[in-house]
Amino acid sequence: MMRAAALALLSAATAHAGPAAWHVTNPEGAELWLLGSVHYLRERDYPLPALVDELYGRADVIVMELDLDDIDPLRSQSQFLAAAMLTGGATLPDVLSSEVYSLAEARAGTLGIDLALLERFEPWMVAITMLDLGMGQLGYRADRGLEQYLLGKASAEGKEILGLETLETQIAVFDGLAVAEQEALLVQTLTELDSADEAMTQMIEAWRTGRLDALAATLMDEFESFPDLYAALVVERNTSWIATLEELLAKPESHLVVVGALHLVGEHNVVDLLATRGLTISPVQ
Repeated sequence: MMRAAALALLSAATAHAGPAAWHVTNPEGAELWLLGSVHYLRERDYPLPALVDELYGRADVIVMELDLDDIDPLRSQSQFLAAAMLTGGATLPDVLSSEVYSLAEARAGTLGIDLALLERFEPWMVAITMLDLGMGQLGYRADRGLEQYLLGKASAEGKEILGLETLETQIAVFDGLAVAEQEALLVQTLTELDSADEAMTQMIEAWRTGRLDALAATLMDEFESFPDLYAALVVERNTSWIATLEELLAKPESHLVVVGALHLVGEHNVVDLLATRGLTISPVQ
């Protein structure tokens, strides 16, 4: 259950006219803005809320989970594939229960892919692949996500982009999951694809209008049965970002920090963690 302070923050944030965002300042007056992102969007989700461009215009530097303008797509794909390969000649049926493998095989068929093509990869890679295929089938694409929109603007205008973590770090988060957690991630992905369109529609609407109570409920429900997975994919990463965010506040430039909305709601979210560091945090109206 969320702490009373977090509930109060969520209630106050429902007055936002656009995506929920926060203004963060330290005692010296340095500032940054936090903005929650949706990684997959549809063509009809554009134009984005005006607040996105407004916050972009205020910032000298854009900060994302990854420094996207310095990533080589071919090299990153190679890194993902190398890290995701099962070792010792194992295949997917060797590491998944028969029930989960059958579920994955059936879902792969609906997505137009033969699961045998993925049998040399670890379950986390299969989950990511299935998610991307499933979202694409529904019209949601990563290249239409908020980060890609801001990347395009920043690249065109020569605005600097930084990352909170490296690609290697992000890969290690998934690759470091125990087999049971990877299987849980795959099960979560496969089962939620059935209701993904409705859930995504509700989530995007909640994101656009700053209704953090609804957004938190939607996002947190996804991890209710997977607390260890939530800790690895969200809590540990949130905690690791705090020192970097404090370092950014020590710099003369103003920064817009854009991370997945899940990192800004629920237990141990970035907003709460920054508040414990003596920083002043206020919702952007």
